[in-house]
Amino acid sequence: MNIGKSLLSPRWKPGKAAWTGLVATAAYSIAMEGDKFLVGNRFSDVRFIQGLIEGAKRTRGIAALSWIIHFLNGAVLAEIYAAVFKRFLPGPDWLKGSIFGEIFIVSAWWLTPLADKYHPLIKNGELPKLANWTSFWQNIVRHLVFGLTLGLLYKEGK
Repeated sequence: MNIGKSLLSPRWKPGKAAWTGLVATAAYSIAMEGDKFLVGNRFSDVRFIQGLIEGAKRTRGIAALSWIIHFLNGAVLAEIYAAVFKRFLPGPDWLKGSIFGEIFIVSAWWLTPLADKYHPLIKNGELPKLANWTSFWQNIVRHLVFGLTLGLLYKEGK
């Protein structure tokens, strides 16, 4: 129990972290929609979630649930950042958040070949494959936007 408590920042503000995570996820989502248009790679995290829930079929109402899960994921990541990682990262807040966003995506990227092999919407061609440089750089930029927003907005003071 003491190890768990020692990992948590005494300055952690869960409510602020959750709201900041929602705002950072909105910024991420804007970057996602923009880069799909600019780069031409139509990979969408929300469609990815939707495919995990419903498979290759389309079910009414799942798109809204997928967006909710997408935003909840951002709030959870913000809580992890605020509760544990922020105090261990170097530099000013904007840099700390940026590093956190990049650490997250780089540490999860090794799973992309599994997604390409097993995700129903990637398998049937509705979503592009993830294990490629275009998707990698899109995700680097998206997570930089998330982390930068998180770092700029999450303050531990009053």
